[in-house]
Amino acid sequence: MKKRLHTSITPSFILAGLLVLMIITLVFVQRHLNTIQIESIVEQADQRGLGYELVIHEPITNSYSFRAFEQK
Repeated sequence: MKKRLHTSITPSFILAGLLVLMIITLVFVQRHLNTIQIESIVEQADQRGLGYELVIHEPITNSYSFRAFEQK
């Protein structure tokens, strides 16, 4: 009985570990892509002489909102 319980728990821990690893990887990729996108839109706004408002809503994933406007 003990052996059977052990063999059923081990796959659960492996699956849980893989799930956590997948979530961490997806968060890292989202953060990285958002960072690249932020750098690009800020650079483009600067090149065009536009003012902009950048708000980072979630620092872990770098989710953001961006608004460009004509400077007076």
